[in-house]
Amino acid sequence: MQAVMDFMNYLEEFNELSVAVRLILAAVMGGIIGMERGATKHAAGLRTFMLVCLGAALAQIIDMRCVLMYQLGDPMRLAQGVINGIGFLGVGTIIVTGRSHIKGLTTAATLWTTAVLGISIGSGYLYSSIITFILIIIVIKLMAGFSRKQMLHNRQMQIKMEVVDNDGAKKVIAFLREQGYRVTELDKKHNEDNLLLNMDLDLGRRVNHDKVIEALSALEEVDFAMEIL
Repeated sequence: MQAVMDFMNYLEEFNELSVAVRLILAAVMGGIIGMERGATKHAAGLRTFMLVCLGAALAQIIDMRCVLMYQLGDPMRLAQGVINGIGFLGVGTIIVTGRSHIKGLTTAATLWTTAVLGISIGSGYLYSSIITFILIIIVIKLMAGFSRKQMLHNRQMQIKMEVVDNDGAKKVIAFLREQGYRVTELDKKHNEDNLLLNMDLDLGRRVNHDKVIEALSALEEVDFAMEIL
């Protein structure tokens, strides 16, 4: 155990071996985080997260080298640029699917946190980096099921469906009102064969969203129904 502690302390020093280990560690940790996001079909995946973490670590290593070797600059100058710049990358993962529905915030936040993780690794704070990495995995992996469960029982719901015609849409809305649900927003769009509806519902109480979709799908007037998550 003492040998491991001594090796970890050695890696926190600034030398060729520690630099190599930091870069490899940043690539591996960023890649693992990216694999989870990519596996769930998010905009940013394995390569994006790997490059973000690796680039942030390298930027911090360069800053530290300039300060240690040449007594020049601010050891956090490039890191500040990374933190600010990653915001623009994160914005590209955020999608607004409706007036009240936004997707991609978790991916954007994970990108930002991964960049900060890279800075921490590049600085040599290996203990805090490993703990942070474990916590990131817990949040995005283990907490995803809890978040999904909460969402499935939210009083607010956004639905996309296809119905046969305007009369079918009226019957669907009447059915929803019979269940005690209130349509707060409704957009209609005609296509070649049927009518596409995008609606926001206030369920008035905690209801399993899957049950709502099942009930709508069972209606004769509905060709297709799904929840927009």
